[in-house]
Amino acid sequence: MKTIMVVGLWLVMNAIACVQLSSAAKIAIGASFYHSHTQVLAAIGEELHKRGHSVTVITSTTNHFVAGRGYNVLFYETPVTQHDIGSCTAVALKKNDVFITTCMKHLIDDNKAYLNDDSLLQQIRAEKFDAIVCDIACYPCHVVSEAAEIPIEIDVSTLGFVDPFVSIPFHIPAPLAYLPRMGLVATNKMNLYQRTINVVISPLIMTFLDNFIFDSLYKVVNKSKLGLQAVPKFIDTRATFLIVNGDFAIDYPRPLTPTSKMVGPVLPKPPKSLPPHLEEFITSNPNGTIVVSFGTVVTAVKYVIDIQVLFMAFSLLPYNVIWKYTEEVPKQLLTSNIKIVKWLPQNDLLGHANVKAFVTHCGLNSILEGAYHGKPMLGMPVVGDQIAHAQKIIAKGVGVVLDIKSATVKEIHNSIVKITTDEQILDNAAQVSKLIKNRPNGRTPVEEAGDWVEFALNCDGGNYLRTEEYNLSWYQLYLLDVYAVIAIMLFIFVKLLNLVWMGFAWLCCRKGNKLKES
Repeated sequence: MKTIMVVGLWLVMNAIACVQLSSAAKIAIGASFYHSHTQVLAAIGEELHKRGHSVTVITSTTNHFVAGRGYNVLFYETPVTQHDIGSCTAVALKKNDVFITTCMKHLIDDNKAYLNDDSLLQQIRAEKFDAIVCDIACYPCHVVSEAAEIPIEIDVSTLGFVDPFVSIPFHIPAPLAYLPRMGLVATNKMNLYQRTINVVISPLIMTFLDNFIFDSLYKVVNKSKLGLQAVPKFIDTRATFLIVNGDFAIDYPRPLTPTSKMVGPVLPKPPKSLPPHLEEFITSNPNGTIVVSFGTVVTAVKYVIDIQVLFMAFSLLPYNVIWKYTEEVPKQLLTSNIKIVKWLPQNDLLGHANVKAFVTHCGLNSILEGAYHGKPMLGMPVVGDQIAHAQKIIAKGVGVVLDIKSATVKEIHNSIVKITTDEQILDNAAQVSKLIKNRPNGRTPVEEAGDWVEFALNCDGGNYLRTEEYNLSWYQLYLLDVYAVIAIMLFIFVKLLNLVWMGFAWLCCRKGNKLKES
């Protein structure tokens, strides 16, 4: 009893110490060259900067938008452009390449640029950061964290939960009965066939990723140059805390560990006023307006669907359509209800009362913005994790999902009409929005992310919250040693029963023989 009281008191004291406001710390933010990922990390960096911390964002030269926000920025020169990503994504689409392996060359080139920038690495070491916040998908950040001996690493999943890429390194329970793995097109309500496939592929995916996909990234690391004993691997993260960009209102409910925190959607926020030319177009049609955006993979869309199909479908709608599209458009395809823009303030548009629906490629940030503002969605996933995120639209009943490769004019038109008129879909979208905005602690998601970073800073990374799973070997974790002991005991028990039975049989036979002789 005394032992329990002592342990309980120790945990309470730790919690009290951790909730105290942290003093100003030197924090590095490691972001990948993907714009959507960097936007989330930059928002967290801004929040920490407002709290008086010295924040330095480390990212590629493709992300110039992070400059001028108050914090420091260190750029590395990357040879990879957004056009490169669009092109390799298009190839992946043609090959049905779920893991986008065609983009690995560009990812390797970017990693080389980061890890071979001696000046950058010297600057990072010289700063002696107290902590580093890494995009979980930014491999060089994990390497630099260890090479620069930064004491605390906190990871941010800009992808939500992508099982098993996020769950395995952080030892987060991921029940196979209702959490589909990467590559399986299913919701959390799987049938027998889907659950069988889920069980079969589960042990193979992370092994495949680590040994065949990520192995080429590991080979980029020069251990001796960086002063490392071993090459860091995704599966063996040194991060002690995980912050997840997402919300269970639009994601599958699941168990979490004490060091994993789903803070809510970081980027969505109340809308600002639109520029006059957009406001005029949005409000010019009393029926409403549809927002269309395929994110950074917009350049790949033309390789998987005839763009004329989309234009024809949109032209038949009773709504205005505003579409972020960066390619040249033949004039004959443009009708009076379609407006093409190179860039659009997506969050502000989705928050506008006259916007009725959202056509999206199902990037996580886009889905979160659509859900936050209560807009029904037509999901047309292009590649990668977008396919998994699209299933959440179906699971939550907030829209319809189409295969972009085979969608017809009629299907696209009818789907948009359905999501804008179906009362059940509209009610579900409104309910999801209400749930996301319901913040019992009164903190916004980005504020909560900042809170957990400070919590980790004050608690040596929150190591005391780690479950014992981190210290168990694989056979202990799955109780194989216990099952082995039970099997041996059963074997011995059966053998003893057999011996006893043989003994009784021998005695009975002997007694019978004596009776016969007498």
